Amino acid sequence: MPETRETAVYTHGHHESVLRSHTWRTAANSAAYLLGSLEPDMRVLDIGCGPGTITADLAALVPDGRVTGADRAPGILEQARATAERRGLANVDFEVADVHSLGHPDGTFDVVHAHQVLQHVGDPVGALREMARVTRSGGLIAVRDADYAAMTWYPAVSGLDDWLDLYRRVARANGGEPDAGRR
Repeated sequence: MPETRETAVYTHGHHESVLRSHTWRTAANSAAYLLGSLEPDMRVLDIGCGPGTITADLAALVPDGRVTGADRAPGILEQARATAERRGLANVDFEVADVHSLGHPDGTFDVVHAHQVLQHVGDPVGALREMARVTRSGGLIAVRDADYAAMTWYPAVSGLDDWLDLYRRVARANGGEPDAGRR
């Protein structure tokens, strides 16, 4: 395993302000590209599930199936479990997992989903390969990610250019790839 996988740090962290933003995410506003492909009995893996709001929505959309939410940070999974419990979902579970080495046999899932995950890993292509490994033949890998190098704003503000340069350097120093979306 390359060094970046072992030492990767979640640059955004789990501060309350970050989690407030992440709990705003729903399947409708953050995974709409996937919703038309879901069927009631599918097995879904949600990589980087964070506080579980997207995961819970996916579970509600596959009531006869099963959704597994996975995250590297054990602490955030308690919040994810609470989200699913509040919604009365019995077809969802959560696990600590590394996207580069998932603990599931080949072809386990119909759908593997990841929202804003690849930018936080040093080897996004390797992560996609591992997602493909656990996806059944004919299944779907659905990924939405950032490409910080493509960000732009108007009017031009030099402070934002400085922020972007700093963010990209910090993310890479933390073992991530902030321009993963283009890969």
